Amino acid sequence: MIEDLEVLKKAFHDSTWLARNLPEPRIGDQDCHELAAKYGARGLSCFVVFVHDWGNRTYSCRHDECFRGGDGGAVFQSLEEAIRHQRYHHFYHQPFVCIPPGGTPW
Repeated sequence: MIEDLEVLKKAFHDSTWLARNLPEPRIGDQDCHELAAKYGARGLSCFVVFVHDWGNRTYSCRHDECFRGGDGGAVFQSLEEAIRHQRYHHFYHQPFVCIPPGGTPW
C-alpha cells in the first residue's frame, strides 16, 4: 500500500490539473490515475486515497508527515475536511477562486 500511495503522490504532483490549479479529478475520471480506484470509491475526489476512514465518521491522513509521533495524525470529522487537508497541506492545491466581500478575487 505504501508503495502505491507513493506512486499516486508522484502522479498527482506531476499532473497537469494540479499544475494549473484545476479541480482535481474524481476516481474513475480519465485524468485520475487508475491505481486510485484501488483505494477510493468511484466518483470521489482522487485525494480520498490519502484519507483513512475509521468507520465511525472520523477520518485521518495517511501521509507519513501526519503520522509521525505515533498519535495517529490529524483527525477529521468529515471526509470533505480530510480532502481539504490534502489540498492545502500536502498538494498546495487551490482550485477555487476566493472572492472576498470587497469583490476583488485573489
